[in-house]
Amino acid sequence: MKLLQIRLLVNDFKKSTEFYRDLLGIPISWYEEEMEYALFNNGETKIELLSQNAMAEVIGKENRSLDGESQSNFLLQFEVENVDKTYNYLRENGIEFVTEPHDRKEWRSRIAHFRDPDKNLIEIYKML
Repeated sequence: MKLLQIRLLVNDFKKSTEFYRDLLGIPISWYEEEMEYALFNNGETKIELLSQNAMAEVIGKENRSLDGESQSNFLLQFEVENVDKTYNYLRENGIEFVTEPHDRKEWRSRIAHFRDPDKNLIEIYKML
């Protein structure tokens, strides 16, 4: 697995985008206001912004906190050769997943989610 991106799950998407773009000067390589998503290209490991609400939709109602958010402030995204094979390997080794492998056409990717022992959200990812 290769650490691809760190996704910050933000409460105020516009304010956070302005902070990273305007104050820190990190260039944006992909921006979707309607999806509340921004990708900052700051080197090999990138920074993504995604709203808490948008991430909560991805992981499903049963995996949200009581206030409807994703229960995490960030997500570590690991690029893998094959999401399904990695999913099966990790499950066989005792990892419980939050979501099964599925395609996100709007992200042009196949993904699955699990949590580390401290409940931090981790995504395995492969671009389609």
